[in-house]
Amino acid sequence: MIQVVVLVLIGLVVYMALGEDLTRVARPRVRNYQIKYGKYVTPHVLIPAIAFGVLAVLMRDLIITPFLLAVGGFIAWFRIQQAVAAAEKITARQLLQLVLGFRAAYQLRPAVFDSLKEASKKIEGPLRDMASVVVETFFLTSSASRAFEELHKRTDNMLINQFAYIMEMSESASDESMAEALDAFVTRLRHIEDLERQVETGLASVTGQTNFMQVLFLVVAYAVALVPGFRERYTANAQDPLNLVGRLGYIVIMGAIIGASYYIERQILKLKEQAL
Repeated sequence: MIQVVVLVLIGLVVYMALGEDLTRVARPRVRNYQIKYGKYVTPHVLIPAIAFGVLAVLMRDLIITPFLLAVGGFIAWFRIQQAVAAAEKITARQLLQLVLGFRAAYQLRPAVFDSLKEASKKIEGPLRDMASVVVETFFLTSSASRAFEELHKRTDNMLINQFAYIMEMSESASDESMAEALDAFVTRLRHIEDLERQVETGLASVTGQTNFMQVLFLVVAYAVALVPGFRERYTANAQDPLNLVGRLGYIVIMGAIIGASYYIERQILKLKEQAL
């Protein structure tokens, strides 16, 4: 309890000394972060962060409590980075939707950029933004080469570049050749989409096991925090006001388990990227 009071007093002193200046400087940055990352703050992000925040309060230790708060912040940051990467990734499924829309529009009217504009209305995310930039560049410059050059600057995705090549060949190829090229490309995308689904299904069991171990670890950590006899082994107590060995042991054990969990999740992400 004394440690908590000390932490609160230190926080009040810092706020009284620097609170107004910190608020003025931090407010615009906080607003920018809310705009940029607010949509990624989901239960998947909040639940682990809150769980470690509550655990930090239950431990009531001058060293372990800040450590657990930092761990909760790191987990939230890592989850948000995962969500950002997933949102920015262009999958075969998304590209397939764009190509199907383009093929349907091109069959009705063989005009590449009008067809691309129409097809881009049916998708969301970075792929739609990319297609919109290509269309806008063409209408502003009246140059197909400039438009496709802008596309190549924005991505090195092999499938997108292949789709761009098919659109570029429309200037010299017949409508029949375009139809054959689009049909072959759609077939390839469907095969890759099936592969993506198989990989996700195959890794689902590994992800489930990892999540189970994480929950089990958190249950044990809460048991330590809630049972005084266990908690006193790792925190300051009447017999050992410093208890450096216990505190260090807790941090090392916690850090090793969290590090192993982080490593496993990173390996799962790498396996997905390599397989797809």
